Amino acid sequence: MPIGPFTPKDHVVITTLGLEFAVAVALGAGGGYWADLRWHMMPWLTVLGVLAGFSLGMYIVIKEAKRMARADRLDKDKKKNGSI
Repeated sequence: MPIGPFTPKDHVVITTLGLEFAVAVALGAGGGYWADLRWHMMPWLTVLGVLAGFSLGMYIVIKEAKRMARADRLDKDKKKNGSI
């Protein structure tokens, strides 16, 4: 996939991915902090929450990158075969 220039749709996808990643980490940290306060285990559940949020965020980013690469390959195949 080329590095640039990006289309407006690409900018929306990249921005959305960044927000989804940040929200996943924030929710994981918030959930871990809440659990720490509830069960008095500072800071272990917060750390686990951050790690879980980071893992979920990376899963989302990798899944979208694979989808974008697949779409790019399909577009190149269509252009190569003269379908477009």
